[in-house]
Amino acid sequence: MKRTLTACLLLAGLTLSLLLAFPTPASARETRTLLKNGDFSASEKYWNFWTQDPASGKSKLVKGGGKDGSAGMKITNSQAVASSLGQFANCRQGKTYIMSCDVRTENVTGGTGFCLGLATYDSQGTNLGEQVSSSVFGTTDWQTVTFIFTITNNPAQVNVGARLWFSTGTAYVDNITLKEIIEMPSVSSTYDLTLSETANRHTVNALGCEWDPKLLLPVNRNHGVTDEDLDFIKGRMQALGIQAVRMMVTPDWFEKQNDNDDPFTANPDGFDMDNDEMNCLFAYLKVCEELGVRVTLTWWGAPAGHWLAHPNIGDWIGAPNDAEEMAENISYLLQYIRKTLGYNCVKELIIQNEPSYSFHVEGGAVDLDLYVACYKAMYKRLNDMGMGDIVLVGADDAQNFGWFCSAVEALRDVCGKFNSHNYAWSYNHPFLDVVSQEFVSVRTALAGDTPFFLGEFGDGSGIGAYYAASTETYGRGLYIASVVVNSFKAGAAGASYWPLHDVYYYQGSVEPGTGAGDNGGLMGMGLIGYKKDGAWSFRPSYYAYGLLCNYIPFGSQLYNITGDTDHVVDTIAAKTPDGRWSVIAVNRSGAEQTLNISTGEAVGTVLNRYLFTESALPTDGTMIAASGRVAPADGVYSFTVPANSFVVLSSIGMSEQDMTVETATETDPATEPPVSATEPETADSVSDTATEATSGGCKSSFAGAAVIPALLTTVGAGVAAGKRKKARDNA
Repeated sequence: MKRTLTACLLLAGLTLSLLLAFPTPASARETRTLLKNGDFSASEKYWNFWTQDPASGKSKLVKGGGKDGSAGMKITNSQAVASSLGQFANCRQGKTYIMSCDVRTENVTGGTGFCLGLATYDSQGTNLGEQVSSSVFGTTDWQTVTFIFTITNNPAQVNVGARLWFSTGTAYVDNITLKEIIEMPSVSSTYDLTLSETANRHTVNALGCEWDPKLLLPVNRNHGVTDEDLDFIKGRMQALGIQAVRMMVTPDWFEKQNDNDDPFTANPDGFDMDNDEMNCLFAYLKVCEELGVRVTLTWWGAPAGHWLAHPNIGDWIGAPNDAEEMAENISYLLQYIRKTLGYNCVKELIIQNEPSYSFHVEGGAVDLDLYVACYKAMYKRLNDMGMGDIVLVGADDAQNFGWFCSAVEALRDVCGKFNSHNYAWSYNHPFLDVVSQEFVSVRTALAGDTPFFLGEFGDGSGIGAYYAASTETYGRGLYIASVVVNSFKAGAAGASYWPLHDVYYYQGSVEPGTGAGDNGGLMGMGLIGYKKDGAWSFRPSYYAYGLLCNYIPFGSQLYNITGDTDHVVDTIAAKTPDGRWSVIAVNRSGAEQTLNISTGEAVGTVLNRYLFTESALPTDGTMIAASGRVAPADGVYSFTVPANSFVVLSSIGMSEQDMTVETATETDPATEPPVSATEPETADSVSDTATEATSGGCKSSFAGAAVIPALLTTVGAGVAAGKRKKARDNA
């Protein structure tokens, strides 16, 4: 464990040193600190200490305990509990802030470690949500931790401060500051960029979605869903170009009682493969088999009270009580899928959703050693039964870098992929490129030759577990594009958006769409909105993700595009196995930007131009059509990206004749009729008709992106607590 934590800190330091090389632009400035007595000058005044367990968590003012021999605060947890030193601050809706502090740690292990964080509350004192920064583990000298966040859930109160979060150890804290970042007006610029000559280490392993088998259950049929709706969703998956889905299953669906006492000899009579849950699962798998969509099956965990669960776990789901019995349960299901149903779409397996907080044993503790034993037992079982081609995917952490480090070190020889979940950032976060690249780069560096991907992602506007304030907004689509592009730039091999479409997990008690409680049991953050008055709806995120999935296909090589863009434009290029190219450029600023991308002789053809902009989105589910073409001049592609929009240039789906270089200027989409919306070569055609997409300014008032301030030493990833998703999982 000590070696793991040291490696994590070194990797984080390497990444952050790269971040500090960024120039400071004139697009943002900081105000004075909003906190009182942040240097603890001989006093604890204005600060409040809270701990989950007063017997374990302690704080005290230490004279000489600060960074430069001044006074500082000492936080100690003798047990793995949550403790925080906080202060209420005047943080306003829609504003972005930078919080920092100096910290020195001693033997910090487990949980989230030391971090900065905030909690938001309504006028009644109800917690609306929390976010925390990147973590510090182990024993470290003084360093500065910085956390950038935007207030998005309109709270009445915001509490900020330093945390020792579900961890043991000691942290010495000094010089806590909180400053508002004032955005300066966006300006148009021209950026000269260069396509890298070398591809990233990993090819695209898939862009996909969460697709949990719920649509055909009685709770949705009671809302008017029929078998035809599954056919409709199948067509939308095809149009979107979905390459993979992550799909849940729990053991109580098909093994309600232990089949027998021998975990190595299954009794078929002990498994029920004909019930509502399993029939829905198999219907989903049939769709994936027919579409060629890869499935990552996620064994969600052992539900409380199930024979495979530990007693007194303190949550709705936890770790299995026996690694071999778990392996038998999963193995029987996989054999049934392959041998009885004849489906080969299950390509990957995850054991336990977000185990960094959910792998509970008796008493509620999270057991890493048992987690490792379960993976090793499953690895052996897969190979013994001739299914060694199914890739085990490890970590699956809920934004917990300490867990990720430990899982990677323990399972490097067992897992063929690693992943993490992230719901940390605001959809209009002005530092989105910095925080998203940091989150991914430390993980890809640790994973090395093993591909890493975002196993779940969304934004930080969640209200409860089933609803997000940004779901219907254009900004969420722009957010998705930026996170995917920046994750690829940092070395990720793929991403899985949560979720594909809205669906009821159960029937709740409140009206969906109000943002209250459990949103009525309706998972309401999908690319496709729930069926209403006989029709499904298509959100801006649907069109954004469709462009990404269709024009960054499975198996593509990824190439960084380098050069200074003042952190307002995010770019990546992809080359398909058959030599077709795509270039993606996301403009998060409030002004039009011009790009000159030098590709040398690597690309060399005319490329279709697709534009995601608020003023020209389709409404009927057809994919965005090409709105012109861009041809190179001496290997340079010159084009503009309107404010708050993104552009895809691609030769996918083009004929050889159309790819011939005839002109060295960008076709003006205002005068050029849209190119036919032919489906890319990677997906079968569906009955969509081309919808015209024209250029134009965006109506949304997005702030221009700003670079990370030059004094940062550690950048907070804006991590949201994984536990906020418990209610969502408890279905």
